[in-house]
Amino acid sequence: MHYGQRLHEAIYEPWKDYYIDYSKLKKLLREDSSSPDGRKDDTWTDQDAEDFYAELTNVQLEKVQNFHKDTYQKLRDRTSKCEAKLEPIAGSKKSENGEANDKSMTNGEGKKPAPSEDEKNQILKEVSDELDGITKEINELEKYSRINYTGFLKIAKKHDRKRGGRVSVRSPLQSLLAQVPFNKEDYSPLLYRVSAMYSFVRQQLDGSDIHTSTTTLGESSETYTSHKCRLILEPLTLPAHANYFSLGSP
Repeated sequence: MHYGQRLHEAIYEPWKDYYIDYSKLKKLLREDSSSPDGRKDDTWTDQDAEDFYAELTNVQLEKVQNFHKDTYQKLRDRTSKCEAKLEPIAGSKKSENGEANDKSMTNGEGKKPAPSEDEKNQILKEVSDELDGITKEINELEKYSRINYTGFLKIAKKHDRKRGGRVSVRSPLQSLLAQVPFNKEDYSPLLYRVSAMYSFVRQQLDGSDIHTSTTTLGESSETYTSHKCRLILEPLTLPAHANYFSLGSP
């Protein structure tokens, strides 16, 4: 199957505007030997080369990197909100077991009242539904990373085969890709936090009439603790692209 078809089938509809625009990059390479302004010859000018590399790095790569970074941060924020919602329930369970901890029951302004049974079930159901959504988007983000990474390598290979001549873009592009995390992100710490909450929610809903989530990330023997495995997302600025003609020979 051609990459263009694979990309089309892999697109997650809510994110459709944030994938690599592979068709546009192919048009800039003029695979049909016609230029964007209708020229029917195979001339490849210095301006054509500059336009292609600027689109590849300054537009497409930056778009994908920024979207991945922003989406992953939103998923982490949503996970933290779920943890915060479960804090009063986790604190009340400790209290029931004679292990009350004032810190787990306070928000800096005084003690949080223990939720009623109805409130607890409502919170658990809301968190379970939100965890389903988070899990789905983590999986989609991992696929998003793979399909876009493949696209950048594919289009660079096409460039070097058809337009490379004295200049290769594949090697410098691979160097840029090594500096951005969208294809290297380790999702396991975030999945572990989600899995721990799934386990806690299932335990609390066990035997109740509330519908439990059917999504699973693997069983966890850990007791839920708020803010477990919290990470710091380091800011990253995409390097400015090198001048196309300083990239060197293939």
